[in-house]
Amino acid sequence: MIKKVLIIGLTCVLLIGIIVYSQHGQVYHLLNKSNEEKVVYTESQTVKLPMEKVRTLNPVTSKDSDTYQISKLLFESLFSLDDHLSLTNQLAESYEYASDKESVTIRIRPDSYFSNGTNVTGEDVKYSIDNYIAAAASNNTIYGSYVSNIKSVSAGKSDRYSVVVYFKNKSDVSMENFVFPIVSEKNFGKYQASKVVSTDFVPIGSGPYAVKSYNDISQLDLIPNEYYDGTEPKNTLSFTVLPEKDDVLPLLEVSNLSMGCLQELSRDTLIADKKVSCQNFVSNEAEVIGFNFSRESMADKKVRKAIAYAVDIKALNESAYYKNGVACDTIYFPGYLGIKNTGDPYKYDLKKAAKLLAEAKYADRDENGYLEDENEKELTVNILVNGGDLSRKTVAEAIKTSMDKLSVSSRIIYAADQEDFNNKLHAKDYDLFVGGMKINETYDLRTLLHSNYNNLIGYSNKKADRLLDKMKSGITPEQKIEDMKSLKAILIDEVPYYCIVYKTYGALTAQSLSGNSNRYMFNNFYEDCENWYCRYPVTETPKVVDSAENNNSENQ
Repeated sequence: MIKKVLIIGLTCVLLIGIIVYSQHGQVYHLLNKSNEEKVVYTESQTVKLPMEKVRTLNPVTSKDSDTYQISKLLFESLFSLDDHLSLTNQLAESYEYASDKESVTIRIRPDSYFSNGTNVTGEDVKYSIDNYIAAAASNNTIYGSYVSNIKSVSAGKSDRYSVVVYFKNKSDVSMENFVFPIVSEKNFGKYQASKVVSTDFVPIGSGPYAVKSYNDISQLDLIPNEYYDGTEPKNTLSFTVLPEKDDVLPLLEVSNLSMGCLQELSRDTLIADKKVSCQNFVSNEAEVIGFNFSRESMADKKVRKAIAYAVDIKALNESAYYKNGVACDTIYFPGYLGIKNTGDPYKYDLKKAAKLLAEAKYADRDENGYLEDENEKELTVNILVNGGDLSRKTVAEAIKTSMDKLSVSSRIIYAADQEDFNNKLHAKDYDLFVGGMKINETYDLRTLLHSNYNNLIGYSNKKADRLLDKMKSGITPEQKIEDMKSLKAILIDEVPYYCIVYKTYGALTAQSLSGNSNRYMFNNFYEDCENWYCRYPVTETPKVVDSAENNNSENQ
């Protein structure tokens, strides 16, 4: 009975307290006294990006990687390459080869305009090509190989939107070479584009963006090109010139930058405790084992395959490449032309390796613990590597460990640096090398594989030669895919090079960046940027409201 009275009494006190507090206008939630902060977001259509100081924004003469990427935003090319490096039309409406393949007529879309409002014409294409050729003569352009087979260009007299390109020979006439930016003669005035290298040059192109302002030591601002005939961007891009690449990460973390790119293999450790996201994408850098075909043992396909089986790609991707590599079936770009990449064709298997060596007639004939051929000549594998490259050094040492397990005599030749490595590579005093290739986006690999191009490893296969030539001879996209499938089959079977991994790069994004679809390419990093925008958090603390004060104001 006493307990019930106490409970009733406490309840009454509590109710009286609530009434008193409410009458005095204090909004206290007795069961939850905290004033929680509410997070809302404000959107900005300005995307902040990093760049290093560049020599010039003139795409004809610049060799800076930032100018190369930014040019994709400011300029269009006759053609472009998609995510599989397949050809797509850009400024070109159509093209037609002459019956002898010594020339090609390219027609330009008549609805294409530069950002100053002038039409893109055949004269602009001729001017561009002529200047790339002139710049290439002094080794002053990255597009030298793209125009090296062009003899001359003539603009259409009866059709101002067409050009005829004449070739020096029929061995390299594919349209993949025509992916360089088309510039406007009016942009350069009395000067030739091939000679303009000024830091304050402001480019005019026909791409989705135009330059609003540029200070070569501080900032480049791009706005939508009002004359662009494609989908007009919704945003503006503001590039901040940074003194050091290392500045990108701390600025991303506080959203003073929206996006950046890290090529370092160890990038995961760099961003482990940072408030940034990382999306890996495949680069054009292949890590490879190359075999010296001038050595009798390495000319044997069974020996090359045995060595491939003795390389644990999966383990090396973890130990040497920080899991930032992609296994690939050949040295061609993974998924090239839309053909499926089947990954490592020689998955680690020492039993298969030993069997292949036995089939190649190697055995421990003198019982000294090492394999010899039928003439009792010891099988020796000399492995050349740049000792200063830790990833490749790890691969070389792993190969030697596998050779030891297979009773194959081996030694590692450590080059002091990259220059020493290149010298030893050309001296050919090795059996295999562990190295890397940074491959041009057009993927003309004849200098690496064709017997008539003095390829470094001395590889020769006439059928492969024909296919390599055919793919650059102006065949249809469908024919090229079929020929590429045939070439891949040869390269997988013969293993002139064994791809360890294709390196990936990391696209780093701040928490504020939205609208990106995580599609990045090594040759067009900002490919999908037109829809990017930023969302920044704004913290609001609820205001404490005095209800009595409100009541008084209502009564007045």
